[in-house]
Amino acid sequence: MSNDTGFRRPISPTEFLYFPMRDLAAPFLMQLAVEGTGTVDPEELRRAVAVAAAANPGARLIRDGKWWVDSGVAPAVRVVAHTLQYPALEADPVLTSPIGPTPESTVELLLLTGETTTIVFRVFHGVMDGMGMVMFATDVLRVLRGEEPVGAADPVADYELVRQVGAPGRPTLMNPRFRSAVGRGRQEPGEHRHLLRTRTIHATGPGALMRVASILVDEGGPKSRIMIPVDLRRHDPELRSTGNLALPLFLDVRPGVNAKQLNELKRTGLRERRELNQMDNSGLTKLPPVVGRSLLRVLNVVGSRWGFNLASATVSHMGRYDLDELAVPGFTPTSVRILPQHSVAMPLLFGITEAGGRTELTVSARSGRGIPDRLEALLDRIVHTLETEFAQSDSAAS
Repeated sequence: MSNDTGFRRPISPTEFLYFPMRDLAAPFLMQLAVEGTGTVDPEELRRAVAVAAAANPGARLIRDGKWWVDSGVAPAVRVVAHTLQYPALEADPVLTSPIGPTPESTVELLLLTGETTTIVFRVFHGVMDGMGMVMFATDVLRVLRGEEPVGAADPVADYELVRQVGAPGRPTLMNPRFRSAVGRGRQEPGEHRHLLRTRTIHATGPGALMRVASILVDEGGPKSRIMIPVDLRRHDPELRSTGNLALPLFLDVRPGVNAKQLNELKRTGLRERRELNQMDNSGLTKLPPVVGRSLLRVLNVVGSRWGFNLASATVSHMGRYDLDELAVPGFTPTSVRILPQHSVAMPLLFGITEAGGRTELTVSARSGRGIPDRLEALLDRIVHTLETEFAQSDSAAS
């Protein structure tokens, strides 16, 4: 039931593309897990969510035809006596459950009260990007501390902002021809179609995103395409919106490129504002929904069986956090992890956060025959490489 408050915005072409993903790559949610010591009172959390959602109406959206409309109803808070089943989170029955309490819900919170207390923010990618989710989550924690939420009440998403700012060039040509660092593998009936794995790197340092990307390039095929989501809010610092405001910057590179060289390529792309060109680089958003869904299924088969993908991997850094600043009365966070959504058109999606002297790495991987073992080996290499390189950076700086 809608209590329409007047806040509404058109569903962007990108967001329409996400609707079939709820079936093809269920549950197709971005999730932010804040784990800590102490307890959180469920009713206090519900009150904080209601206050924060009123200031961030993008957290209360439901679909009305071609529009997102503020329902006026705060996201539900579900309390579950459960401990997350690290590191193989694809088997976790709570994280993989549908969002609720109704099928039209787009945001919910979990309060997990198992061996540790964890608050999990769960968001359908059709209403928010990763930064929008972080904006809402940090506002919830502000309210729990007795502070006023910052809020984000602008009804703007990617299509509208690009229309205002303008695209400087042409979209990137999208063909499924890029290899994955974990190779290919036919998806077996009865097996998980996607994996969700986490690793903790017991160090932090500069350039974590590009260090991970360079390893993926070395482990990939003759040419890799790394996709880096870029926050479009950089083009309008006054904009306050939780909507989908991220577009990809593509780096097409061959093995042997190092993190510093990759970073220079990224800086050049940002300087040239190339991400603004990518509003509809695949053409998928122009297809009828039934055709678009069928094409996504084909892309999944082409990628899993033959190893050809639109991109080799997505790598996203979702922020550095001061755990003390996130603390609320009775609850002190000990880690912050971003858990990326699954995809049928992308073999690997990495999410990175830094907090408490540690780098948290999470990856969603399209699974298949041989993929789990190769993914574990890849994660081993990433952890060993980054811990070694960060230690060397610390030594050089001291």
